[in-house]
Amino acid sequence: MSSVKTYANDDRHCYCQIKFDSGERVLVSIASIPTPSIKITRLGLGGLIPRQTIWEFNAIMAGGHDSYVKKLVKMFRPDPKGPAHPLDMLRDILLSCSSIDDARKTLSDIEFRIIKKNQKQHKQK
Repeated sequence: MSSVKTYANDDRHCYCQIKFDSGERVLVSIASIPTPSIKITRLGLGGLIPRQTIWEFNAIMAGGHDSYVKKLVKMFRPDPKGPAHPLDMLRDILLSCSSIDDARKTLSDIEFRIIKKNQKQHKQK
């Protein structure tokens, strides 16, 4: 089973490192300054060196801060019985994945589902 190798969520840090069943590692980082963003980066050399961004979502991509927050909530809607922080929700989603390819597909599916939902809502208006 995939596992969490490092985790920090406090006033100064918001990240976690996950090791997938495949042995691959990613770093999930959430930033608020200068631009709110979430980035998932493939790590190499035993989790020490960032190699490639595998998924990213930020306020610029979303069309502004308000849109970022709305789309983030839609993508990672908190479960009333589960965690409420985006880092914890992403961690839980990624722990269900077995590899980077699986994680990339899962996150793309979530993002695509929200885009389709938004398009339907705009057509109805």
